[in-house]
Amino acid sequence: MHIYFFAARFTGRILGTLALTAFLVTGCARTKVTSVWVDQEYQGAGINDVFVVGVSKDGGLRRIFEDEFVNLFKEKGVKATASYRVIPDDELRDDKKLDAKVKASGSDTILMTRLIDIRKDTQYIPPNYVYAPPPHYYGDWHGYYNRAYIVNPGYMVEYETAVLETNVYDLKTDKLIWSARSDTPTDSSMGKYINEFAQSIINQLAEAKLIK
Repeated sequence: MHIYFFAARFTGRILGTLALTAFLVTGCARTKVTSVWVDQEYQGAGINDVFVVGVSKDGGLRRIFEDEFVNLFKEKGVKATASYRVIPDDELRDDKKLDAKVKASGSDTILMTRLIDIRKDTQYIPPNYVYAPPPHYYGDWHGYYNRAYIVNPGYMVEYETAVLETNVYDLKTDKLIWSARSDTPTDSSMGKYINEFAQSIINQLAEAKLIK
């Protein structure tokens, strides 16, 4: 079995659909690449024609994910094939069928992303003090005390982060040439985070000089 098919045997989903609080959805939760490995002995020509696979039980997410990568690769002048266009969801875990489709595509590399963990994180939201001078500022102290400050107390928020692994294999040798792990929020803003995730990966591939 070709080495790049081991990733496809893991069940899971690319990103989740669990909602975070409104603060996290609009605020600090972001996609980020946490580690990158590059084969320093790789002597190939880089990524010129890539076969993109999103390992996911959710067919809709798989399509969004793969289309996002294909579009970004094409912007870089790289030919790219979304796997869902040539192999249906129920056949994706069949390595022989996938192998045949990969070979038929004429691609020189394959990019695969899979979910490897869901991590529970917490974040402290500090209190918010809003000063609101009362109408009768120079009245007695009771009115001032009761109306001068509006306080939103601090609180803890628990949220989930998807840990994703993205591998790139050279199809001439079946060897891993690049790998990265990323943290991605698991909320309902899927399109936004898939775009951020794909752009982050493309930027790292360009930094490694695997694409121009």
